[in-house]
Amino acid sequence: MLPFTYVHHVRVRYAETDQMGVCWHGNYLLYLEEARGEALRAAGCGSYADIEAAGVMCPIVNVNLTYHLPARYDEDLAIHVTVAEPPRATIRFHYRILNPAGQLVLEGSTDLAFVDKATHRPCRPPQPMRAIFR
Repeated sequence: MLPFTYVHHVRVRYAETDQMGVCWHGNYLLYLEEARGEALRAAGCGSYADIEAAGVMCPIVNVNLTYHLPARYDEDLAIHVTVAEPPRATIRFHYRILNPAGQLVLEGSTDLAFVDKATHRPCRPPQPMRAIFR
């Protein structure tokens, strides 16, 4: 089933912009978190709460972002989330954010580790995630 790709949409809210109507750079991480969570649901992995209930935490261990164009107030952004490799001790999510004109706003990736909730030691991904990304 790899690569897995999911497209999520967010609208830039007024409170997320500066006086010029440009989205503040830190808000993109929130957009990516929302898109990543919805991608996991769409893949059949459940929510982060479901993953945690299975005894696994997923802290972010690496973020790599390149900003190409500013996103602006009230734009509907399309966030393309791709998982190209099966999860092991970590999982890498790749992102491309496009504005309504189809222009590349941001590209990047996040790496999440799998950590046993009880021991705080690295562990394998939960079974539903391993099954989906075979």
